[in-house]
Amino acid sequence: MRLLAIAALVASCAACTAPRSARVLTPTERERAASGLVILDGTTGERIDLDEAARRAARSDVVLMGEYHDNPDAHALQQALYARLLEREPRTALCLEMLERHEQPIVDAWVRGEITTDQLIDRTGSRTWSGQPNGWLAFYQPCLDLARASGAPIVAANAPRQYVSRANKEGYDGLRALPADECALFDLPIAPDVGAYRHRLAELMQDMRGSDAPVPDDQVDRMLRSQRVWDATMGASVARALGSSPRAVLLVGCFHSDFLGGTALEVMARRPGTSVFVVAITQDTGDGLAPTDRGRGDLVVQVGDGLGLD
Repeated sequence: MRLLAIAALVASCAACTAPRSARVLTPTERERAASGLVILDGTTGERIDLDEAARRAARSDVVLMGEYHDNPDAHALQQALYARLLEREPRTALCLEMLERHEQPIVDAWVRGEITTDQLIDRTGSRTWSGQPNGWLAFYQPCLDLARASGAPIVAANAPRQYVSRANKEGYDGLRALPADECALFDLPIAPDVGAYRHRLAELMQDMRGSDAPVPDDQVDRMLRSQRVWDATMGASVARALGSSPRAVLLVGCFHSDFLGGTALEVMARRPGTSVFVVAITQDTGDGLAPTDRGRGDLVVQVGDGLGLD
């Protein structure tokens, strides 16, 4: 089972769909789309509105906004919620799984106005990051624009893929032996207990195989090493962002954040006492909170398949 094939599904936490051309929403369209979503308390199932969701999220130091990378509804929610958080705290840092640490100088040049948005997208290879034509402009650039206009930091939070791949193939010792300038581009995990997270990963890998047979432990452990390098790097990036910002938001594939996933654990391990608020999404559109979604996040938002925003 190839690493990147598994990683693509794990990162998106969504079934693959045919590429659809993503559409940039006007602020009015974004508000209408986000406000129309069913937002539920992740424990009680109480339905709340978008403003109440923002009030609850604003009580925490870190807000993890889980996503299906190709779901327009999920991105409309992120944009509307981040805009509300900036209204409450203009310095709310924007951290992104979609940008890797070595791309931070490119992001900084864009923030300073030294390069155009098209140059930012092309130099980071992000135009179709979600798998959809125009995906970056429709799904992620609106949050970057909000952050820059507010003067909030923008953090390229993730590890470059070559180090994630090396963790899978060689383990962590090979990464520890790299030169200091390369080690600065990733972090290794320190969260002590990820048993439930490993179990979810094993189940996902088994589902991908379409078999009732369990995935061999060595294959799960290899994939878990890769997954945890992503988690550790993003968790450390968020923790560092809190050194200069009173709050940080991370846009991240939902597997990393659901059920206090690996990224949440790494944030809390690196900054004990940090409060983490998880905004989870689900394609379940039934009446109320599904049993399988209870505890998925502090909030669980029903986004369906997102086709309504095509």
